[in-house]
Amino acid sequence: MKEKIALFVLLGLLVSTAFGQAPSPTYAFTNGRWWDGAGYAARTMYTIDGQLQSAAPSRVDETIDLRNRYVIPPLAEGHNHWLEATQVDAYNACYLADGVYYVKDMGNLPFVLDQIRDRVNLPTSVDFTSAGLGFTGPAAHPIEIVDYFVQAGIFPKDWRPEYDKQAQLVVRTEAEVDERFQFLLRTNPAYVKVFLLFSEEYAKRLKDPAIQANYRGIDPKLVPGIVKRAHANGLKVAAHVYTTYDYRVALDAGVDDIVHLPGIAYDAKLGLDHYVLTAADAVKTRERGVRVTTTIYGVAMLAQEDPKNAALVRNQIIVPNLRTLKENGVTLLLGSDQFRYSPLNELFVLRDLGVFTNTQLLNMATIVTTSAVFPGRKLGRLEPGYEANFLVLDADPAADLNNLRSIQLRVKQGYRLSLPTAALSRNGLACIAE
Repeated sequence: MKEKIALFVLLGLLVSTAFGQAPSPTYAFTNGRWWDGAGYAARTMYTIDGQLQSAAPSRVDETIDLRNRYVIPPLAEGHNHWLEATQVDAYNACYLADGVYYVKDMGNLPFVLDQIRDRVNLPTSVDFTSAGLGFTGPAAHPIEIVDYFVQAGIFPKDWRPEYDKQAQLVVRTEAEVDERFQFLLRTNPAYVKVFLLFSEEYAKRLKDPAIQANYRGIDPKLVPGIVKRAHANGLKVAAHVYTTYDYRVALDAGVDDIVHLPGIAYDAKLGLDHYVLTAADAVKTRERGVRVTTTIYGVAMLAQEDPKNAALVRNQIIVPNLRTLKENGVTLLLGSDQFRYSPLNELFVLRDLGVFTNTQLLNMATIVTTSAVFPGRKLGRLEPGYEANFLVLDADPAADLNNLRSIQLRVKQGYRLSLPTAALSRNGLACIAE
């Protein structure tokens, strides 16, 4: 109960300093070590009208001595789903406590988005963008998740079983794609999401009632038409994939983002060739400018339930795939798909695989993912003219990523953020009690 009260107190603090109030103060931050993507530069920086500047202004409201602490850009979450509208204040506090300012929501419902839009994209909340409804097939993912939320009373219980147009866009034909795409446009999505799951067996799985919804997706033949419609309307497309076949369908259809690594959902009846990417796949991905979001934290969870298969997936699929993509220059983004957690756990799992250096992971989380989530804004760098969004840490995260938990100061759009003790003391626990 104390934590809930603290979160409501936080909401009051946020509202009191939101847009419409006086401009953010002009600060001078002295004696800081500022991250530039490769190392730290000792310098004084100023925040003026919500932007970073290196030249001293005519007036400074307050000088803050950083005492040789480490300054980095905030982190970004490249793949999550904020499905619980009543918990958005807890999500805001949790993410800001972990230094995560930007969230790309990879699929949501108008029912939820209508409830949370006034509590995100503020100077004192996370900045949030969403695809809204995604395209899938009949009795396919994410219907099982919607079922769960309906039964839990989080979504309306009077929704019909397929939830078409309420929680997902169910399509079987090009005509249905066209009709539902027009419906989607009326909801003003930030981009378009398609769900490809074991699509090499689409017809077989569609007819088999024993196949669970989370092992089914859209008919792969429909994806090129969705991409064509999206691009014609100035929207990028993100594809959920589970196998190399899904990956190649998405790539050949012209998607802009692939948001799972093959192998994250492992069906042992299929051979390893259904999950392991080739160098040719990676080269084509790089040449077409397609970005891949990691989303591998599920492997750590699988290790608790099925250690034997988890070790196989980690060592023979996930690590080789990450190495292949990295070595061939594919842009990799950080994304967890763990909706009650921030992406810090995903970052630590990536570190423990040994594929990336700490510097590479730090840049992935703070620079690369941020610029992909909000490409039209000056974010992710601590340079003059960029938004005054940064974290001040006691210890160097490039030396040890655990030091990301040593945040002493959070600044967003020129405001110093205040957060409740409950959010600051979570130490990796869920944003809300599970």
